[in-house]
Amino acid sequence: MERATTKLRILATTDLHMNVLGYDYAFDTPGQRAGLAGLAPLIAKARADVAHGQCLLVDNGDFLQGNSLADWLSTHPVTADHPLVASFNGLAYDAIGLGNHDLDFRTSYLEQFIAALDAPVISTNLSESGIRDLHRSVTLTRLIETADGAVPLKIAIVSALPDETAVWNKAMLADTAIISDPLATLPEHVAQLRQAGVDIVLALAHLGLGHAGAPDSIADAGARLIAEIPGIDAIVAGHTHRRFPDDMECDNVFPSNIPIVMPGVMGSDLGVIDLDLAQGADGRWIVTDNTAQLWPQPVDTVPDPAFFARASRAHNAARADLAAPIGAPADHLHSYFALLQPANTMALSARAKAILIQEALQGSPHADLPLLATAAARAVGGAGGVRNYIDVPQGVMLRRHLAGFAPFENRTCALLLTGAQLRLWLERSAHVYSHLSANIPQQMLLNDAEPRFIFDAIYGLTYAIDPTQPQGQRISQIAHAGAAVSADQRFVLATNTFRAAGGGKYDMIDLPVPIAQSDATPTESLIRALQADDFDIWTRQAPWHLKRRGLTAVYETSPKAAAYLGEIAPLKPRILGQTAAGFDRIEITL
Repeated sequence: MERATTKLRILATTDLHMNVLGYDYAFDTPGQRAGLAGLAPLIAKARADVAHGQCLLVDNGDFLQGNSLADWLSTHPVTADHPLVASFNGLAYDAIGLGNHDLDFRTSYLEQFIAALDAPVISTNLSESGIRDLHRSVTLTRLIETADGAVPLKIAIVSALPDETAVWNKAMLADTAIISDPLATLPEHVAQLRQAGVDIVLALAHLGLGHAGAPDSIADAGARLIAEIPGIDAIVAGHTHRRFPDDMECDNVFPSNIPIVMPGVMGSDLGVIDLDLAQGADGRWIVTDNTAQLWPQPVDTVPDPAFFARASRAHNAARADLAAPIGAPADHLHSYFALLQPANTMALSARAKAILIQEALQGSPHADLPLLATAAARAVGGAGGVRNYIDVPQGVMLRRHLAGFAPFENRTCALLLTGAQLRLWLERSAHVYSHLSANIPQQMLLNDAEPRFIFDAIYGLTYAIDPTQPQGQRISQIAHAGAAVSADQRFVLATNTFRAAGGGKYDMIDLPVPIAQSDATPTESLIRALQADDFDIWTRQAPWHLKRRGLTAVYETSPKAAAYLGEIAPLKPRILGQTAAGFDRIEITL
């Protein structure tokens, strides 16, 4: 007797980061792609192609945060016309996995969002979170017509986010929350689902697949390991904003029988997994063949009109709010050379933290200690692309200009640190640079194995960074107020809750519990710093410099930086050409 067969198509998005329309709110212009609205026609076509089979649509997390629209929406109650709620419901998503950045806003806001959705939200390795209506897994049942009548097809969906989220989002999670290692949690859960009679298990892994030179962490490479868990039939990967299968540079080998997609970022691609199924002798469905592919969203896609209509009220209200003037900087603020020399954009970020902590510590035993402040390298190209820079004209600053300064909602806090701990902090920061050698032409200044945001400048100190030295031995000449810093000298460091919890692998330092924390949002604190009487003095501080060794290196930045090469004249900049991604390659002399 011939076995009954059917097809199951799985459509997947990931790392949307609130890009419903693909609009660039920082520059107030349409983006190159139309976000989720640009994927709508592809989703419709993919569904139509399997009209006689079954089709699921899922999202793999990091949907709730990521642009100025998301920040604006987070300050308002979630209703049915929330642009992403309306989009997820309008497209009839079947299930949604939780990503680490979906916890960046308060959990009550996430609960409102979940309650407004038609689809279940899943996180298998997050427990005791206190977040209502968050599922550990879901099982969907579809009826398949066979010669013997309708037969159920049971599809279980599990979801995992990085266990590092416990560090990154410590300030936003309940004290009771447990984020388990997904490699320890999923095998048992999948086995239980199989024992309960499910036919197919889909894993939404908000984890990377690993790539050459990347850290071998769960966050960066966990999806590759999840592919080895028995009982999983298909995987949607994410988190690292890469594309697979297609042009992702990946040196890992995956089990050939497990289809995997990683659909880029911000609606760049639709992941499409096709499973051929056959009914076994026991009546259960099994996978007999599979394919996995990406359907890229074409550049310059026009947003689907229905999506634009759903999002227009919030979109226009956010744009109006972002157009409000907030200050008049005396200098042009930009981040084009922020990893070559101290940038005034980072001075603003540091000053914002210092103001809050200075106020918080008034009257405390720590008020008289030297106050320092960090500023992370944000909006400096890299994986964010050639538009990922801050560029604020002299004399006018609008609220939208703050998007690159504070892409996340991390609050400001204060740590009591010694000079020895500060040295470790700065050494971790210096990992952003490659190990440079003499007489090697066109060696890259920046280390592609590390994200740009690990770089912290510490204002209030002066110090040198030497990329010719091994990691851990690059910082020298640390001084405060003109005097060398001793190992046991005590300081108050104003930083953010992400760093204070060890985010960016700063947990290599034995960090103390914060002595103070502010409830002010990053936007509020930046506006205060911009309007402070001493801001212009801060922008002219130069806490760090790269040691000059008479060698050359290549730094990539926006083509717009060419107009400001005079600012780095001592480095003898020379434009070599452009990369395929559109960055200018600039040779510098150190």
